[in-house]
Parts: sequence; C-alpha cells; structure tokens
Amino acid sequence: MSDPIEDTARRQRLLEGWLPLAQEANQRYGWDLDAAALEHLVISAAPSLALARSAFEACAILWGVYARLQRDERYPRL
Repeated sequence: MSDPIEDTARRQRLLEGWLPLAQEANQRYGWDLDAAALEHLVISAAPSLALARSAFEACAILWGVYARLQRDERYPRL
C-alpha cells in the first residue's frame, strides 16, 4: 500500500511540472477548462507524459487525452 503523504507529494510535483503546459494548451486550443478539469487532464495523461521527449510531444499527449475524455460519457464535459 502506498504512503498517502508520498502520493500527495508526487501528485503535487506532477501538477507543478505539467500544469503550465496544460494551461497553455487550454488557452491556445480554446478548451475552456477550469482548474479542476486541468488537474484531471494532467493526472489522466501522467503515464504518457512521463514518456514525452519534448514539449511538442507532451502537448500532443494532452490533446489526445483531452479528446478521449471528451468522448468518454463519464466525462461529458471536462
């Protein structure tokens, strides 16, 4: 079982690292996501973002995850 404090710290580092890029994509592509939706996007994309070799690739990953979440009926609107 994982340590909740470590999970919180890991989540915080993940958001600190990728949220600026997600915010930029949100603005550039007109997604109109609020802060909670952006965090959800980053958390959902985290496994793939860990493999990104460039900001361009990371942005493409965010776009793909955004599109998938938009199609998923559990998330009718991020």
